[in-house]
Amino acid sequence: MSSAERIRAAGMSQNKVKKYKKLTESRGFWLVVSFLVAVNLWVYVTTTEGVEGEKTLSGVKIEFLGAESLRESSGLIITEQDRTTVNLTVKAARRVLGKLSGSNVTAAVDLSRVTTDGWNSVSYEIIYPSGVRSDDVTVLRSSSDIVNFYVDRQSRKTIPVQGEFIGSTAEGYMAEDEPVFDPMMVIISGPKTAIEPVDHAYVAISRTDVDKTLQFNTTYALQDADGQEIDDPRITLETSEVAVTLNVLFTKSVPLDVTIIDGGGATRAENTKITINPASIVLSGDAAVIDSIAKINLGTISLADFASTYTDTYTIVPPNDTENLTGIKEASVTVSIVGLSTRIFEITNDNIYCTNVPEGYQAVIINQVLPVTVRAKESDLNAIHVNNIRAVADLSGISEANATGVFQPEVRISIDGFPDAGIVEEYRIYVTLAKEEE
Repeated sequence: MSSAERIRAAGMSQNKVKKYKKLTESRGFWLVVSFLVAVNLWVYVTTTEGVEGEKTLSGVKIEFLGAESLRESSGLIITEQDRTTVNLTVKAARRVLGKLSGSNVTAAVDLSRVTTDGWNSVSYEIIYPSGVRSDDVTVLRSSSDIVNFYVDRQSRKTIPVQGEFIGSTAEGYMAEDEPVFDPMMVIISGPKTAIEPVDHAYVAISRTDVDKTLQFNTTYALQDADGQEIDDPRITLETSEVAVTLNVLFTKSVPLDVTIIDGGGATRAENTKITINPASIVLSGDAAVIDSIAKINLGTISLADFASTYTDTYTIVPPNDTENLTGIKEASVTVSIVGLSTRIFEITNDNIYCTNVPEGYQAVIINQVLPVTVRAKESDLNAIHVNNIRAVADLSGISEANATGVFQPEVRISIDGFPDAGIVEEYRIYVTLAKEEE
């Protein structure tokens, strides 16, 4: 830069300083500055301190003060209320309004004066957040000044546990009608009006193709007397689960039978027709027990006890640890003799004998004739002669001390030469015992 340029630049800088100094020393400049500062200060004060405004607080929650104490001291609980929130329009300084919202303001209902169940209409108190006094705020309008609520009495109730099997069993198995529950009774609690319609707890067992006894824990539903489910969140279950046992049994059709003692010339295999009604029953029980049962024996029948047909009624006794599902308690049994005939022969006194007569006594047979029934094939009956038949009474059962008098011993009948023929029924004779004369 040349000397002339430096002198010219220095002169311009001095002129700027003179102009700035003249401006700052001017009274008008400071008046303008003072005005601007005052305006800014006024705006600050009016927006943050002194000027009031309005604000609507939506969704202010209603809270009940003393609910736990009310429940513990009086057994009362709130079960219904006409509203859960209110809307408030408030007036306050703007700095206060900035601290308020629907989420930090509460409408509090004091329950200290509630003493019995029923409907109540109570006003509420506005609870403001920390740093805001109630005197700082004026409530201009509210959606409701009153809260209506119902107080019910807390109750407990003991109900039975019921259930049913609605599933299916595998082939040959059956489930018992009534499952077993532990515990058999459960306790529920809640408002009296809520638990009053509850009649029982219900468990539905819906498994399929079951082939063994079921044991498990499960939850349950609450039902009324008509079987309609009650799902009320106000009800508390003191026991949330129960143990379930469902006995699943094996079933089997088991034939009925009788034990036959061959006799009287007849055998079961060749000479009987046996009719049993019913022929079988259905048993249920543990699979291992049922599998071991081949038949149920009703009783014993001797073929020597009747001539042609025997009929009787027998009680059906199921084996231990089984159940007769048919419900039939008696069976009719008929045994008929086939292929054989009967004929009566009269044994004369000459063919009636006594053996083992007590020593020192003599036996005198009173019977002169003893009619007996012989069963055999027709051809054998035609060939048998009365002299082929002998009756022998064994007197060994009579002691010498009591040997005097008339006795009726049983006789054994034999038919000489006809081993396939037999005697039907039992026979006795009359015998007199007397001491031998010396």
